[in-house]
Amino acid sequence: MPWHPRSLATALCVLLLPLAPDALAQSTNVALGKPSSASSVHPIGYPDTFGHAKAFNGVFNSPDDRWCSGVNPLPSNPEWLEVDLQALHRVDSLTLYFGKDDTFGRMVDFDILYRASNTADYQLVPGGAITGNTLPGRTFTFTQPLDARYLRVQCKLGADDNYCRVREFLVFGALQGNQPPSAFAGNDVSITLPVSTAQLQGSASDSDGTVTGYAWTQVSGPTTATLSSPTAQSPSASGLSQGVYVFRLTATDNGGATGSDTVSVTVQPATPSADPRAGKLHVWSRGNSYDSAVFLPKDYGTVPGKKYPLVLSLHGRGGTTLDENHTQVGSNPEGFIRQLIPGKALVDTFPGIVVAPNGPKIKEAIDTWWHAPGVHALVLEAITLYGADPERVTMTGLSSGAAGVNDQIASYRSTYAGAMPQAYFPPFTSPICLMEAFPIWAAGNEDDGTFGAWNWTNPWDGVQPRVRACPGYTGEFQVTVNPTGGHSGWDIFWSRSDAQNWLVSQVRKAP
Repeated sequence: MPWHPRSLATALCVLLLPLAPDALAQSTNVALGKPSSASSVHPIGYPDTFGHAKAFNGVFNSPDDRWCSGVNPLPSNPEWLEVDLQALHRVDSLTLYFGKDDTFGRMVDFDILYRASNTADYQLVPGGAITGNTLPGRTFTFTQPLDARYLRVQCKLGADDNYCRVREFLVFGALQGNQPPSAFAGNDVSITLPVSTAQLQGSASDSDGTVTGYAWTQVSGPTTATLSSPTAQSPSASGLSQGVYVFRLTATDNGGATGSDTVSVTVQPATPSADPRAGKLHVWSRGNSYDSAVFLPKDYGTVPGKKYPLVLSLHGRGGTTLDENHTQVGSNPEGFIRQLIPGKALVDTFPGIVVAPNGPKIKEAIDTWWHAPGVHALVLEAITLYGADPERVTMTGLSSGAAGVNDQIASYRSTYAGAMPQAYFPPFTSPICLMEAFPIWAAGNEDDGTFGAWNWTNPWDGVQPRVRACPGYTGEFQVTVNPTGGHSGWDIFWSRSDAQNWLVSQVRKAP
């Protein structure tokens, strides 16, 4: 026998007493007869006898008029019953009647969830997580009404035979006014000239209706762009020039409400081509005064204004870096720059500029002792000419090239970020503690008299222990001593990745 409407109203007045009189007057059971769904339906009389629609038909005093799950729930895999209010509603309260009747088959553990649209995440209604329920029905009244279109009962445990049963699920509230659609103009876009067209990716949804139209407009930008179809969902914007453009998407729903969103399109300048000398060795002619072999990184010239670390490479007394006439880089230049001759793997990855002056003048004897002021002038000119970073200039040399490095340490230390002398005596400054905060990594062989490992490391008057004893020592004076090898081995040391990285990683300290 169906429940009489007056009896239903009386029962609800008792259950919903917490509602304010004006809210109660405006609230109706907005779930009555609305579309529903469920995780499962009991197979007896499937699909109608215990179908999910039975929980939303206004009849809840008949033992055969209810939804019943088809399987037993688990806390990790609950059974559920859901109603679609078909539009966004203000929900003031909920009432549920459980079980076959007031004595059998109630739900024991369950949650009540809601969401505003089918793309939103479910949320728990206030007070909606129930465990250990002993009642045949419950009412949930909300101090702050919910904005909901979908409501769901999620059953985790049932009494008696552990099936989930709902005789009636009542939702009291009122239809919200037409809610505007939600527009999304897409993720921000970046293109690089000469590409001058960008694809816009618009979308929109409407929680209580349908989207009926799209309109794109340009908000700002350095020039007026051309939109392929301003009323399309995803048009293209063309005729773009360098700068930032902002476009607005406005979506309209079937009730005439609108929602909008903006997207920016950043047009980057064209990427410059690399300098034709990048990734290669070339001759820097300085009028026969320390003409040099120079290496430029592979990306040199592609990033305007980029500053690169610079490495000064000094060869030994009998070495060279250029041919006899200083018109070409030698096939096997001496010094660190040998690591960057064609075919070496380091050519593709080394991030610094390397300047390797040729000691002898054109057709003069190969017998080089470096002139400290001339070398320093070369370095300062190279910083400006090649756009090097003046804070990241290091130097390295072998044998008499290391002597040249020592001279730079003694006279022009503030120009450099660090030094790597190879196979030569230690540098000396007066006082010795002028080197306490200057990064030095020296290397040589124990049996190399020119290197003189004892002078570097002995605990009585070795340079390294003396510098380490300085009050402001920063821990950056290191010496690598190999047991054998004589006056050689610098190419092996320079081929080490840690040595290569060290040369381009030092940063000049404030004097």
